[in-house]
Amino acid sequence: MKLNKVLFYGQGNGRDHANHIAIAKCKNIEFCSLICNENALMQREENVYVVKDINEAVKFAENFNPDLVIISNRKDLSEGATEIFREAGFRVFGITKDVSRLETEKEYAKDFMKRHNINTPHYYVAENKDEAIKFIKENWEKTKRGYVLKVEQLSKNSFARTAVPANQKEAIKELHRLYETTKNARIIIEEKINGYELSLHVLINNGKYSILPFVQDYKKKYSNNEGPMTAGMASVAQSTPYSSKLLEKLRKHIVNPTIKGFEEEGIEYNYILYIGVMVTDEGEPYVLEYNTRTGNPEWLALLGLLKKPYNELIETFYNNIEKVKSFWKNNSYSVAIYGISAGYPEYERKNFCEEITGFCSLSKDIDIIGEYITENNGKFYPNGGRVFAIRRVGNDFEKIRGKLIKDFQQIQMNGMYFRDDIKELTISNNE
Repeated sequence: MKLNKVLFYGQGNGRDHANHIAIAKCKNIEFCSLICNENALMQREENVYVVKDINEAVKFAENFNPDLVIISNRKDLSEGATEIFREAGFRVFGITKDVSRLETEKEYAKDFMKRHNINTPHYYVAENKDEAIKFIKENWEKTKRGYVLKVEQLSKNSFARTAVPANQKEAIKELHRLYETTKNARIIIEEKINGYELSLHVLINNGKYSILPFVQDYKKKYSNNEGPMTAGMASVAQSTPYSSKLLEKLRKHIVNPTIKGFEEEGIEYNYILYIGVMVTDEGEPYVLEYNTRTGNPEWLALLGLLKKPYNELIETFYNNIEKVKSFWKNNSYSVAIYGISAGYPEYERKNFCEEITGFCSLSKDIDIIGEYITENNGKFYPNGGRVFAIRRVGNDFEKIRGKLIKDFQQIQMNGMYFRDDIKELTISNNE
């Protein structure tokens, strides 16, 4: 495959903006991004257009006539965007609505893992709040590590659907909180795994695959991984090679059986799969969840490690996926940190009147990536929880972190918070 014209379709979040920044660096290719929501920073880029819905996007595509339509967001994929563009006659980099169930239906994904002997924590599915509380009371003392609570409903933000209680009393309190906004939801009660989390991104094409560089994200709001869950506060990607022992375990216990399961169940998966993995203190990997798209903020950091053009990455996916491993910078770090608005994620604010200033003071060697940010009369304002991200790339991690902290100190946004305690990736000594 040779790409001459590419169209991105998305919601206008940080992932979409990062994709656009990456493709804009490519030469001899026509491209544009269609977004369904406002992102003032992204809209300052060339070739970005706001559309009201997918029908308008298809009409745009019919005039633009791209070689490939790239879809990156869970919402679009789970609502059938891939099928709609395909039915209109376009080649699409994306998965179908039915396949996206691997992310949108956690119980379905867990059952898939169980059928194909894929390492995943033990779990129980409670039909209602009373059943969930009963299970916690009867089983909390039987487990040494406790449980993670996950609402079987992805329409909510991370705080509204996830909890990691420290004890039985807190678990019951969190169940009451979760059921306040999702009264009829089922709850997955998953045994907690001690170790470190790894966001494993795998490109898969016709059974062949390429594992992308190391990346970890920071989900908790506050330093030292304390506070409520968010959609992701920061991410760190690095091109350090996986240890051979860990890589062998990831392939043997997670990636290979997952792809074999796809083949056995007739699941067409020619796309990117982001697997939430927990590696235990003993070095054993467990799948927490499947995400049928790239991570946000993980993808922001990963794209910072690209040393070859973005369009060539996609071409290589189709032409010779095993060569994707040569696309990443050597001995480099890429760090993306989100600046969040006051109240996030506990409270969803709808009206912001506090201007954001200081972007013009930042150096030109960084990427400023927008998410929930609006512009009025040339001034920027928050428009949601995660407002913008700053990305830096380099060979010295501590220098990157120090410069990012100084970057944020130059920005004025009422109530702004960001994680300043990011670290190099944590790898167990057992590997």
